[in-house]
Amino acid sequence: MKNKKEYRPDIDVLRALAVLSVVFYHAHIPFFGGGFIGVSIFFVISGYLITGIIKRKTENRSFSFLEFYENRIRRILPALTVMILTVIAVYYIFTSHMELLPLQRSVKRAIVGFANIHFYFNTDYFDQAAETMPLLHTWSLGVEEQFYFIIPALLVFLYKKYRAKTLTVLWILLGISFAASLYFVHYNQKFAFYMLPTRAWELLLGSVLAYTAWTPKTQRGKFCCTLCGLLLIILPVCLYDSSMPFPGAWALPPCLGACLYIAGGTNAERSILHTVTYNRPLLFIGLISYSLYLWHWPIFVFYQTFPFYKTINVAEGFMLSLLAVFIAALSWKFVENPFRYRPFFKNRKVIWSTAVICIGEVLYLGTAFRHTDISVTFAYTVPETQKEFNSSQKNNHLDFVIIGDSHARCMSSLLEKLAVQNNLYGQFNNQIIKNCINKNKDQKAINASKQEWDNLSKIYKEHSVNTLIIIYRLTEKLTGKDIHYNKFSPESPLVYLKDKSLSPEQALYQGLKDSIEEAKKNGVKHIWIQKPLPEPKAFVPQKASLLQKFYEYDENKINAVLGESIEEYQERTKAVMDILHALQQEFPDIRFIDAASCFLDKDKGRYLVVKDGISYYYDDDHPSVEGSFVYQKPYQEIMKAIAAEKTQK
Repeated sequence: MKNKKEYRPDIDVLRALAVLSVVFYHAHIPFFGGGFIGVSIFFVISGYLITGIIKRKTENRSFSFLEFYENRIRRILPALTVMILTVIAVYYIFTSHMELLPLQRSVKRAIVGFANIHFYFNTDYFDQAAETMPLLHTWSLGVEEQFYFIIPALLVFLYKKYRAKTLTVLWILLGISFAASLYFVHYNQKFAFYMLPTRAWELLLGSVLAYTAWTPKTQRGKFCCTLCGLLLIILPVCLYDSSMPFPGAWALPPCLGACLYIAGGTNAERSILHTVTYNRPLLFIGLISYSLYLWHWPIFVFYQTFPFYKTINVAEGFMLSLLAVFIAALSWKFVENPFRYRPFFKNRKVIWSTAVICIGEVLYLGTAFRHTDISVTFAYTVPETQKEFNSSQKNNHLDFVIIGDSHARCMSSLLEKLAVQNNLYGQFNNQIIKNCINKNKDQKAINASKQEWDNLSKIYKEHSVNTLIIIYRLTEKLTGKDIHYNKFSPESPLVYLKDKSLSPEQALYQGLKDSIEEAKKNGVKHIWIQKPLPEPKAFVPQKASLLQKFYEYDENKINAVLGESIEEYQERTKAVMDILHALQQEFPDIRFIDAASCFLDKDKGRYLVVKDGISYYYDDDHPSVEGSFVYQKPYQEIMKAIAAEKTQK
């Protein structure tokens, strides 16, 4: 399949070293803390091979842009498409709508070569959140594909107009890119890591080597060159870690190592390293390196995130790596090789038809499944927000006012029912905690929050208010985590606008205090604050359905897996409970609503998330309509007390 005169087994060995470094780094294998440098090695190899092809063909006057890109399509697109479609299918079957959307946003960018730009704006490669993104690794393909669009035109232009200056131009571009990498790695590390301008020098090192065709003249020189190259690769793999400012200067040793290894491996059959170069396992890994790179990361991500978030240990890392090799071998045999070497797929019409079909299908599926979700087996109803309760009783007196966030909105159906039953009139004001904002919110969000606070002040001025009920997802205000039991969830804790130096705990205390003081100032007689609700471990309807359908879990086991234990609840809410206790010390007349106890299965010591085919939540923390009725009793008592006081007047 390969032309023996052009085949370089030493480069396949280098590919194997590069891909194994990356795979073992992601598998958390000891002594591979710097395995991410494997991508830099791939860049050097790509620059060397592509430039060599272009140089030979321009000198032979046989270079064709069309043929060049057709070869790139056959090499890259089929295996990439199969991997992406498989990931979409797996995630569509096994994950929730909320987990599918981020994948679909990255799918389109990956298939057209802009994945690096997409991930630059969405995540840092070394963030924990990156470990939930199954197409993150396609950022490097984006860099290479962008390079492929530039380097052929550049080399052909230089060959025709400034042939003698070609090497000089390559060195200048290399120097500019390396200088940019040195600068941005300290001032915008994400840009330095993901973007072509700061990565191009790694590819251009390979280009310069291809253009000079430098290699030691003696076998001893080749041996020393190859040995030095190996050391410059192996040492960074073992000694580097993700805390280093990479790429920048730290990328130089492994890239130079790759160049030295390639230069020393020329004419390997006559080299002292012949035996090492023809190591069959390494050669095979090198042959399947592209497929292995494509498949290993989605496998690791899926294992880490389904059905729950977890960290890979060493034994699991080895097993997943073996699985990745097996799947990569299948991809290489049944996808890569047929498209690269069978005459049928070298037909120009077939190539471009294949490209259109691959890209079109991925783009279509990246949109078509956007509004789909796994069929759930547990019934639930998403609540609708109401601004008023029992509006038939509307007057200048408000029996109760609810303020809060989405956890308050979940109460709409229950509060409407209770208001009607007790002939009470109430209003809801959606707002973040008084004088507080989540970290990283812009001025537009701050202005919107101020309008919400002003609206509450207006309610107080226009109505006499008997009771204020405060309902927030209070633990989220401290941690800023969207999903508490997802360690990869981004964080945006609370900030107190009047004094941004306060800690999130101090901000929460001060914000609640401001709300209480404003209510008291406006004559509110009774103030209730709802204590935190239990929070499941995942999106309940989808995860519970998956556990039931694929693992045959009954409701007891589902509750055991998805529901919080008493100890977990207490640990998660401790800081909030301390704040509520401190508030009661300052305002002895405020009272608390213990809604969590209504979900508690005392025999199991755990809070329920499903019961009798009903899901008490519609995601990972918001109660469904059915879930809100679980804690009807404490609210029924509050409404009865308000009604009784109203009757006595």
